[in-house]
Amino acid sequence: MSLPEISIKRPITTIMIFVSLVVVGLIATRLVPLEYFPDITFPGASINFTYPNSSPEEIEERIVRPIEEAVATISGVERINSGSGEADGNVTVQFKQGTDIDLKAIELKEKIESVRNQLPDDFEYYQIFKFQDGGGNTLQLRISSERDLSNAYDLLNRNLKQRIERLDGVGQVTLYGVEKKEIRIELLADRLLQYNVDINQLSSRLNQANFSISAGKISDSGLRYNVRPIGELTTVEDFENLIIGDNNLRVKDIAQVSYSSPTRQYARHLDQKYAIGLDIVKESSANTVATVERVLKEIDVINELPEMQGIQIYEMNNQAEGILSSLRELFNAGVLGACLSIFVLYFFLRQFTSTMIVATAVPFSLIVTLGFFYFLNISLNILSMMGLMLAVGMLVDNAVVVTENIHRYQRKGLSPKDAAIFGAKEVSIAVTAGTFTSVVVFLPNVINESFIKQHMYYIGMPIMISLVSSLIISLTIIPLLSSKIKPQTKERKRTVVDRLSDHYAKFLKKFISNRWISTISIILLFLSVIIPAGFMSFDMFPDTEEREIDLAYNLNSAYSLDRVKVAVDKVEAYLYEHQEEFDIESVYTYYTPDFALSTIILVEEKEATKSVQDVKKAVEANLPTIPIGDPSFEFRSRSGNPAVRVFVQGESMDVLAELADQVEWRMSQLEGFASVKSEAELGKDEVSLKIDHERARNYGLTSQTVARSVSNAVRGQNLRRVRGENSEINVVLALQNVDKQSVEDLKELPITTDDDETVKLSSLAEFTQTKGPGRIFRENRKTALGITINLAEGTTIDDARESISQVMNQIVYPAGYAWSYGRSFSNDDEALGTMLFNIAVAFFLIYLVMAALFESLLYPTSVLACIFYGIIGILWFFLITGTTFDLMAMIGILILMGIVVNNGIVLIDHIIHLRSEGMSRTEAVVQGGKDRMRPILMTAGTTVLGLIPLCIGTTQIGGDGPPYFPMARAIVGGLTFSTIVSLIVLPSIYIILDDISLWSKRISKASAIKN
Repeated sequence: MSLPEISIKRPITTIMIFVSLVVVGLIATRLVPLEYFPDITFPGASINFTYPNSSPEEIEERIVRPIEEAVATISGVERINSGSGEADGNVTVQFKQGTDIDLKAIELKEKIESVRNQLPDDFEYYQIFKFQDGGGNTLQLRISSERDLSNAYDLLNRNLKQRIERLDGVGQVTLYGVEKKEIRIELLADRLLQYNVDINQLSSRLNQANFSISAGKISDSGLRYNVRPIGELTTVEDFENLIIGDNNLRVKDIAQVSYSSPTRQYARHLDQKYAIGLDIVKESSANTVATVERVLKEIDVINELPEMQGIQIYEMNNQAEGILSSLRELFNAGVLGACLSIFVLYFFLRQFTSTMIVATAVPFSLIVTLGFFYFLNISLNILSMMGLMLAVGMLVDNAVVVTENIHRYQRKGLSPKDAAIFGAKEVSIAVTAGTFTSVVVFLPNVINESFIKQHMYYIGMPIMISLVSSLIISLTIIPLLSSKIKPQTKERKRTVVDRLSDHYAKFLKKFISNRWISTISIILLFLSVIIPAGFMSFDMFPDTEEREIDLAYNLNSAYSLDRVKVAVDKVEAYLYEHQEEFDIESVYTYYTPDFALSTIILVEEKEATKSVQDVKKAVEANLPTIPIGDPSFEFRSRSGNPAVRVFVQGESMDVLAELADQVEWRMSQLEGFASVKSEAELGKDEVSLKIDHERARNYGLTSQTVARSVSNAVRGQNLRRVRGENSEINVVLALQNVDKQSVEDLKELPITTDDDETVKLSSLAEFTQTKGPGRIFRENRKTALGITINLAEGTTIDDARESISQVMNQIVYPAGYAWSYGRSFSNDDEALGTMLFNIAVAFFLIYLVMAALFESLLYPTSVLACIFYGIIGILWFFLITGTTFDLMAMIGILILMGIVVNNGIVLIDHIIHLRSEGMSRTEAVVQGGKDRMRPILMTAGTTVLGLIPLCIGTTQIGGDGPPYFPMARAIVGGLTFSTIVSLIVLPSIYIILDDISLWSKRISKASAIKN
């Protein structure tokens, strides 16, 4: 007994099953979490660390290289990149696809800890960040006030940070822009010289005096007591009165001890006011929207606190807004598309009841899909919502075919019940095969190991679940409801579709009868792909225009923070003088002594009077000059990286800097490049100390001892922390006003000898002033220097690749030096290769399904031709509309492959069925085309009109990601072209293949007779 028969004979059971599924789905709609992006991890991690007051060379040699050597021994490592700068560095490790990054993060930590003895003694803190889409800051806040907040850490920590940390769903809260107070022991150089105090010994003495240990247990009067000797220093007075030498020499005799904020080496401005930042990260399982709502409600309460009066809290970035706006746009597009689809159904069916029955497939399928979301732990996010949106136009396809065939049997005079059983049963195999061809195209992307696998999982699963749901509905609910509806008693008027069907049948008969015309048409249509393929543009990761632009100050050296502030204030004043003219909503600036960047946030596109490019030109026209730098716009892509980078590799940074400058000059002469910039940095002015080994030995010192004394005095040293009322307090030992010391002051630094005498540093070392190296980059454990290339409008990655290759190959490189492409090129190649492989596998799987359906190896080839012609239609549509072919278009091809074969399967299956009933081949082809024209046009029309809103809109993934329209246009263009091919060309291809089949049978039969 077939599924339609069961559903009609057991109506109550059928209805109850689907009511149960709908109830579960409705409950799941409240339980499925809303997220910006799903928690997608990539096989990569970044090890970030700071090492204050150190040079790039020191960080590279003492920290980066040991870490690189250690992590390189981990299995599955594909790429290791690193960067060493002033006081900070990072090592980025990329693993092979399919690697469990959670386990690898543990291995990274173990490897770093295994080389701890090779790292500096005072190197304390590092962080390992796993690459993921679902991570990042859920909410970024900026705090500003007219009053001075430089010492307001305790206030903000107590009233803001700690209150938000306690909220449900909040995982981490980071407060920056104000520093936590610390105990600073600032040594007086003249007192050190006077009392012969050795800095190294003083550091050890202070650490030894600050302790708290457990000494076991004792018994007294039958009770057991823990013994804990305490020598903790907890207050400024404790440190001041600590005896450190003979004659009761105390710390306060040689140093000034204070509880104060450390010297800040950075600042932030928001709308020309000093700003403090607060970043909030949600828990991994928390609902983003709900968590943000709780935080914002708490902020409203915080704003009413008396202590917080006069302090303004602004939203900088809010993931919840991106989620809701993107989901809202997708929902509106989906509703509009669904309404257009219903209009198409009514236009063809001309029966309101039947139209509503078919339309029920959409909400039923979507609700059931949401139920599966909950059980499969899939959130409602940008990607899964996109999958649902794409499925809307496809959900009625099965219902349309079933309903149309039921109506065909009703017009033959059968009762509603018999028409429902026979009509649904006849096409059940065809619609099942069609559904599974749509499902199998996603299997390679869902189960294989590639960098787009996890994204495709969240797009493909909603489509697969909803399509299977719609198939079951079309074979159960649709026949059941159709059997309860009485057919129209009066004779139905002939409609436009009926007349079109008659004309189509006449045309098709003439077309297939003239074999030469049909064959030449098939060949010409196929060869026409040459035209669009040669003129349209291809770019797998095209950059999107964002309403945020970065203005880099390009400081030419390191300056005091106050001097940088003067330059920042000058530029910000200019921007705000022309705020309306430049469409500026807000300006956010971050700056340090050697770096400054202003992020200009523009008004929304619907309110804008200028494009982003026009704003850049307007700003640059009268941009004020600053003596300490050269402000200019930097390109900002989705990932935050430049559009294109190439690298020169070798060992010496000086040689690499020369090569990079040469590349920069040559590239800048080429057309198609908006700007070219070498990443070579001169670095900061530095004082080099060359220690005289002989003199040091005469005083009983080693070079290392002298260097450590200088490091402890100038850089400072973090001592063991002490306990405060609410948290631990850092203790820092350093020379007083070291940031204000001159070279002459440094020469006077006292160094204690083994004889407890004191000598000046100048008697042990020679001083020279030079330019230190800038940031040091390494690619796969080779020193490298990048050249950033911003592409001009209209220049694609392929164009850039050819130009770059010509220039780079013309340069003469010293022995041991070479060049390489950046990740932007390899990402394109990898994405294209992965998608082509997945398309090939999907193609094969579709063939398997159809071969099983037709029980033939030849007939499925005719249906597969629809895919090729669909791709041709995509290229032509992209050329006409000026659309760039990108990764989203490739996803569109995957979806299209499953859709276009449905029409072919329904048509060819019906032709074979008619031939089995005794019709001649020509009659079966013409009648089959006539019978299936209506459902083919209906399914194509509903899908195309369902995607029209996305085709003409500019909705982007997440509000600032790649746009949806290339994918939507790929489906619309390919399906429209393929539908025409299915109705006209496919019957001819079927006849040609049938002739081949008959010819091969005759040959086989003849050879058998001879034998």
